Amino acid sequence: MAILEFENIYKDRVIDNIQKLIKQSIPSVPLYYDEHKGQESFLIRPVSDTFIDYASNAHIRTFVTEISFQVHTGSEFTKDKDLKRLTDVAELVKRIFFDNRDLEASNVNQWFNAKVTEIIYERDEEDTERERFVMTLECNVNEGVS
Repeated sequence: MAILEFENIYKDRVIDNIQKLIKQSIPSVPLYYDEHKGQESFLIRPVSDTFIDYASNAHIRTFVTEISFQVHTGSEFTKDKDLKRLTDVAELVKRIFFDNRDLEASNVNQWFNAKVTEIIYERDEEDTERERFVMTLECNVNEGVS
């Protein structure tokens, strides 16, 4: 029985690069994959992997990932401090992905046409001292096949 070789495209080219780009720009905020923790944190959650088309020697796939940022104020949520922090981080992360919409590393195309398609702001219904945004990032990847 032959061993099937493959690359975990979603983790290696998408999620790892999302983490790297966020941590390079906002190193003081922890990033998790299971749940928000502490006063501020990012949470990355894979949403979908969709086949788009064939190219001559590749599959074109679209990956959708949710990136959320949560602030726990510990007191009443204020416009000038907490709302500003929440929207500043959303705008910064949106800009990070705009600037890296076509990402290449070590002469390998990691993704292309990356875009933030939506940002939803919400308050935790059970704990009104917690506010968050949930950002949807879509990117395309050429997966080489032979």
